[in-house]
Amino acid sequence: MVSDETSKKITGSIRDSLEKTKKDIPQLAGVVDAFEHLLVKRTIAKFALPTPNFSNVTIDFARFSQGVPVLDDGKIDIEKDSFRKVALLLLPAMRKGFPKLDAPLSRFESFINESETAIDQLLPAIESTDSTVLDELARNLDISPTALQFVCSELAKPFTEKIAEAIAPLIQDVTWLKGYCPVCGAWPELSSWKGPEGRRFLNCSVCGHEWTYMRTQCPFCENSDNAKLEIIFSEDRKFEHAELCHECMKYIVGLDTRNMVNLPHPSAASLGLIYLDFLAQERGFAPGATSAWNVLEKI
Repeated sequence: MVSDETSKKITGSIRDSLEKTKKDIPQLAGVVDAFEHLLVKRTIAKFALPTPNFSNVTIDFARFSQGVPVLDDGKIDIEKDSFRKVALLLLPAMRKGFPKLDAPLSRFESFINESETAIDQLLPAIESTDSTVLDELARNLDISPTALQFVCSELAKPFTEKIAEAIAPLIQDVTWLKGYCPVCGAWPELSSWKGPEGRRFLNCSVCGHEWTYMRTQCPFCENSDNAKLEIIFSEDRKFEHAELCHECMKYIVGLDTRNMVNLPHPSAASLGLIYLDFLAQERGFAPGATSAWNVLEKI
């Protein structure tokens, strides 16, 4: 766990980043306001979780070098009592930010409070890659599968991010050449160019892990034909962009941090780039990773 002072500093950084986004791009104020409380509470929840102990974990670096992520089965270890605490902290934040989900979120919260087997039913839906597990639970709770997907992914994030932070030191010196996350295998939601040479870093959409990747290659299909890669940006915000691939028709939003004075907090960075999501999708491109705001658009 981190100190209260560190927690306040980081949550303050998130709020500052979001306030700057609202000031710079007033059109995003409504979206930012909706997510602010959730992002802050999610960060507080992560800080409150104990750090997983991976000191005795043996990573198969032969398989890792072939593109097999550390958590290759896609499952995360979530302790029941911790999950209940996280859920009861984040659900009110979701209800505050997304009023149209108030009724299903209230049913979800009542389910957790009143059912002794609630956590036993929820964890398989979160940990399984089989969508039928989530769909069945959604029917039982009278919640749309899309809404339940959003809720479950947000409740899992404090755990996945905590696990990624513990695993990162074990693989920091090992080469990873894939566009998906070396920790959990999920796709990236943010591409950042850093340092004098503009090295490219990708941020995982599920666990938040950051890794380096080739600058001129699509992380989703590995296309490296420059004629099929395109970057779009707004003339007055050239340090923000979307990277498009005409081979797989997917995109990822990004930042060129080399000349940026105030860097946004990683938890808030993608939220300030939603206008680029709109621009890319208007041109027929699909996001390479599923983000919370893309899920909410379908509800």
